[in-house]
Formats: sequence, structure tokens, C-alpha cells
Amino acid sequence: MRRASATERMPPPVVALLASPLGALVRAVARIRASVHVKLLAGFLLITLLFIAMTAVSLRTLTETARQTNLLDEAHERVGWSRQIEHALAMQMHFTAMALLSKDDGIVARILRENNRFNDTLARLEKAAPAEERALIQAIRGSQDDAMATVADIANAVRDGRLADAMTALRTRQEPLYAKIETLVGSLVAAEETRMASLRVSIAAASRYSLRVMAGFAVASIVLALLGGFVISWSFILPVREAHGFLSEVAEGRFGGTIVVPNRDEFGALAEHMNWMSRELRRLDDEQRVAAETLRSLNDRLALASRAKSEFLANMSHELRTPLNAILGFTEIMLDELYGEVPATLREPLVDIQTNGRHLLRLINDVLDLSKIEAGRLELGVGEYSVQEIVEVVHASLKSLALEKNLAFTAGVSPDIPPAWGDGRRITQCLMNLAGNALKFTRQGRVDIEVRLDGEWLVYRVSDTGIGIPKDEVENIFAEFRQVDTTITREYGGTGLGLSITKRLVELHGGRIGVESELGKGSRFFFTVPLRTDGGRA
Repeated sequence: MRRASATERMPPPVVALLASPLGALVRAVARIRASVHVKLLAGFLLITLLFIAMTAVSLRTLTETARQTNLLDEAHERVGWSRQIEHALAMQMHFTAMALLSKDDGIVARILRENNRFNDTLARLEKAAPAEERALIQAIRGSQDDAMATVADIANAVRDGRLADAMTALRTRQEPLYAKIETLVGSLVAAEETRMASLRVSIAAASRYSLRVMAGFAVASIVLALLGGFVISWSFILPVREAHGFLSEVAEGRFGGTIVVPNRDEFGALAEHMNWMSRELRRLDDEQRVAAETLRSLNDRLALASRAKSEFLANMSHELRTPLNAILGFTEIMLDELYGEVPATLREPLVDIQTNGRHLLRLINDVLDLSKIEAGRLELGVGEYSVQEIVEVVHASLKSLALEKNLAFTAGVSPDIPPAWGDGRRITQCLMNLAGNALKFTRQGRVDIEVRLDGEWLVYRVSDTGIGIPKDEVENIFAEFRQVDTTITREYGGTGLGLSITKRLVELHGGRIGVESELGKGSRFFFTVPLRTDGGRA
């Protein structure tokens, strides 16, 4: 099955974008032989340079706007000066007419003051005026000098009482000069106003241009920043997605794949290591499969051998029980003196034969049960049984053992337990094994049997104050032929089959068995079985 690439798992818009020239740019950046750290620094540096360039453009625009504003202020000031010149000229004409009407030569001083103001203002205007206006200012100054000479002549004529000469000079010389000056000054004022209007238009155009430049540069900066961010980020995202898909396949157990990324940075080195890991995993997986197949073959052979062993033990146990039952039967008949009186010297050996024979029969029955369970031939004899009767039978059977060891031995059954459905004989066997073990491994104290109903489950519990079980051995006590240690085997005896068979029988009923124990403080064995079970085959 072909592994889907990272591009195929992306949304269609992203796939289309990566298929465009931007995708080629992304792959070109990925192929640059530089570390991820350097590429990120380069991206941040690019964005910083864009901000610096944008700031420089903004400062340049502000500087140009300030310069244009200063020029406009200067033009406005020159227009004011031009208006002052017009006013001074009008005052000169007014005072000249007053001098003739009042025949007072003191008014000439006022004319001279207005002339000085005229000349000062004209001088300031000339300094700030452009070259094309200076010729006009020179013409105004020349005409003003001629007008002042005519004013002097008029003043002398008025002082000498020659009013007719003064009036003639005013009409023929002064008025044409004032008219000329007025025309020149008007031209100067118009030129300055035109220049000021042109500056206003220029400033407005420059402002609009600056706004367009700023907006365009801002948009270009944002686009470049987004482009740089997209290119750098996707040069990292693509190998990460490829690695994610690759590791997903590895997690699913498909080894031997490869990851292909164009990066020449840490991601490229990581891809090479992942490819090496994939090859190693494939090799190990192949070796493991071969080993597993070999192990499976060995397990099959072991299972066949175990089944053959179980069949052999089952057959042998069955064959052993027949002569052993005969021996026990004849021993019991002899002890019952059906063949005549048994001498006292023979009774004790016969009792020992009977006791050891019964012990041997129990061992053979345990081996037979275990063999049937392992061979899958043990079936439950399902039927109705009484929990109270089972507990009474177990208590009665083991009561003598408790009395011999001077142990308190109690049995309690919850009165609300109804008749159960299952294999009562096997449940009795399980409870007998647990209670027998408890009595066997308890030197002093007590052993208690308790049965209660928990919903649809019967809970059998056997508690003792015996030797207890170490925590590291609790999980091993249900194994076949297993006891805690050899000293216990030598002191208490036993084959280690009882708990294993009990566990198998409980599980065959659909229940479970467990133990809670503390070394030196006793144990609490319990097993739960359904109140009603259908039974089955082991």
C-alpha cells in the first residue's frame, strides 16, 4: 500500500499554492545549506530591514513635507511684504497730495518715513525673492528713487511758495511715476501670490504622493513579510509533516519506508537518521518474524508434547487408581475384621497403609484432574447444589485436623443465599483445598470459612493466622508444582497442585481466585463464582 505524501494530505488550497512558483521558492530555501537557526535569523533580519526601510521612507516623506511647508511659509511672508510695499506706496501718494493742499512742508517728513519703510520692506523681499523677480524689484527701486527726487522738488517748490510749479511736477512727473510703481508692485504681488498658490498645489500633490508611496511601501512590506514567513515556515513544515507520516507508518508496524525531504539543515540530517532507523527496524522486524516463526513452531511442538504428557498422565493415573482402590478396599476389610480378628501388632501397620494409600489416591486424583484440564477433557457436572451443604461437608471433613492442632475452626454462610447452579462437587473440592491448606500452614490461632452473596456472584473466603506468603511469591503460588520454598515442602509436605487445580476449576466456572497475605500474619484466600453457571470444558 503506497504511503500518502505530506503534500497529498494537505488542504487543496495549500497544495495549489505549493504547486505554484512559491512552492519552488520553498524548496529552494529548504535546499540552502544553513542551519534552522541561521534561516530563522535571516527571516527575522529581513523583516527588520523592511521595517527600517519603511521608517527611512517615512522620515524622508516627513522631511520633504516640512521643507514644502517652510517654503509655503516663506512665500506667505513675501506676499505680506508685497502688501506692505503697496501700503507704503499709497501712503506716499496720500502724503504728497496733502503737502500740496495744506502747503505744509512738514508733511514731507512723513513721506520720507513711508519711503524708508518702503525701501526696507523691498530690501527684505529682494533677499528672499527668486532670481526672476529681482529685475522687477530693481525696476521698482529705480522708479521709487525718481519719485523721491520729484517729492524733493515738490517740497522745495512748496517751501518757496511756487505752488504752480509744485502742482505741475505732481501732475507731469509724480503721478506717472506712482502709477508705474503701483503697476510694478502689483506685478510683484501677483507673482508672489502665484508662487504661493503653486506651492500650495505642490504641497497637496506631494502629500498625496507621499501617502501613495507610504501605502504602497507598507503593502509591499507586508507582502514581502508574509512571503518570507510562508516560504521559511513551509520549508520547515513540509519535512515535519513528512516525518509525521513516516512515524505514523512506523507506529502501525510498517517498516522499511523512506522519507525524502529537500532540506540541507537539521531536518535533512533528521530525515537521514530516520531512514537509517527505518532500515534497522525493517531488519530487526524480519529477524523477529523469523524468530517468532521458529518460536511458534517450537510452541506447537511443546504443545503437542504437553498434550501427549497430559494424555499419558491421565491414562497412567486412571490405571493407578484401580489397583490402589483395591489395596485400600482390602485394607479397610481387614481393619473391619471381616477376615477375622486383627492382632494389635498388625493393626497399626494396616492403619499406616490405609492413611498413606488415601494420601497417594489424593495425589493421583490431583494429577488426573490436572491432566484432564490440560488435555481439555475435564467437564463440569452442572446441577443444583446447596452452598450451606458444601460448607458443612468441608467443615466436618477438616474439623478433626483443626482439633489435632488445637486451632479454632469456624464456618459461616449468609442465610440469604438461594440454591446455586453449577458443579457442587468441584466447588467442594476448591473449598476443601483452600481450607486444608489454611489448616496445614497455621500453627496457632484460627481458620475461618465465610460465604456471602454479592449480587449474582458467590464469594467464598478462607482466612487464617498462619505463616503468610511473601509479596514477591504471591503471583507464583497458583503455578503447578510450586510452593514458596523447599523448606515449606519439607516441613508441611504437598505437591503444589492444589491451588493450581483450584484456580483452573474456579475459572472453568467463569470466576476468579485471589489472595491477600502478609508474611507472618496470615492469608486470606477467596474465589468468586456465578450463582448460576452453564459450565463448560477446560
